[in-house]
Amino acid sequence: MSDRPSHSDDSPVVALADTVSEILYGIAGWLLVGLGLAISVLGPPSAAAGHGIGFSALLFSTVAFVLGLVFVAFGVFVNPSLRRRLNRRHKISRFGTVRTVDQRVVRSDERCLERCVSCDSRVERGMVRRYREEYALAGVPVYTASVAYNHYCLECATDELSGRHDAGLESRSPFEASERSTALEGKSTDEDEKSLLERE
Repeated sequence: MSDRPSHSDDSPVVALADTVSEILYGIAGWLLVGLGLAISVLGPPSAAAGHGIGFSALLFSTVAFVLGLVFVAFGVFVNPSLRRRLNRRHKISRFGTVRTVDQRVVRSDERCLERCVSCDSRVERGMVRRYREEYALAGVPVYTASVAYNHYCLECATDELSGRHDAGLESRSPFEASERSTALEGKSTDEDEKSLLERE
């Protein structure tokens, strides 16, 4: 699921501009991270070599280390891919493989070409459910092992959310025991359920 749905009124020029912008922000973010790490790692030893052992060397080393950390923080927040990973962080106590299930509403103005996993009809409006398995360190996803999607048409999504779904739908899930994410790309699951049920 992307950060924002693609609308039918988006022109190819806007899509190209968004892609170029994301690439440039990614490059700027990685450069800031690299510069920050270089300042944090190389600054304190050079300060000790240049000023000897004393208060001025300690002060210069501390300033270099803090400045390096500021550059790393800016780099992480400028880089879109790193920012997306931080947005889907888990509890800080989570280490190892983490399985999550996210869902969002598919609106009629999106260009969804997928078919419903339940009734095999085209999904013009409905719901998409994403199953993700990733490796996390202190809750931050470091590596994504697999991502799978299930699309539901409006009728099947309404049945699924209201509890009238078939038992066979659960067997389509790539995970047998998954943890459910409650906040999905800026919208809560409750809001998605309400908007689906209102369209029924």
